[in-house]
Amino acid sequence: MSEGVALAAVLAGAAVLMALVGVAWLAWTANRLDKLHLRCAAAKATLDEAAIRRSLAAQEIAASGDLGDPASALLVSDAATATQEPAPADRWRAESDLTAALLLVELPDSGPRVASLADAARRLMIARRIHNDVVASTLALRGRRRVRWFRLAGGATAPSMAVFDDREPTGTQGSC
Repeated sequence: MSEGVALAAVLAGAAVLMALVGVAWLAWTANRLDKLHLRCAAAKATLDEAAIRRSLAAQEIAASGDLGDPASALLVSDAATATQEPAPADRWRAESDLTAALLLVELPDSGPRVASLADAARRLMIARRIHNDVVASTLALRGRRRVRWFRLAGGATAPSMAVFDDREPTGTQGSC
């Protein structure tokens, strides 16, 4: 009878150990997911800041008269203004429209305003890539079966990718 009690105690100990490992894994995963959501928020803020910086640089070029053609200046100025306060659903469309406007007009070959625009465009490309990488990592973890089963994401909304055309304007390559 004592062998049966010892076996039951070993099995009970193993079950408790397995439960503790499972709870530790759940806590670690929930913490990791929380940190990824915080990184998504920080990356989104950085992306927004970079987009505003590019918009302001484009407005500065349009207002300076460096574009030469008043129609080009108006096109860039309108596109830049549209990016600053769009509806959330139209946000990335407005950024793509600004990129299209910058690609359409002929920018000066050099100058401090062109260098500022080039720098802002590069920072925006980098910020979008970082944002999308963090979002992809977060969505991958949120998509795991055990994360869904135990609802480890809590009430946090799923982050979304920033999809827009962020090519560098043709006149700005090598301007920095």
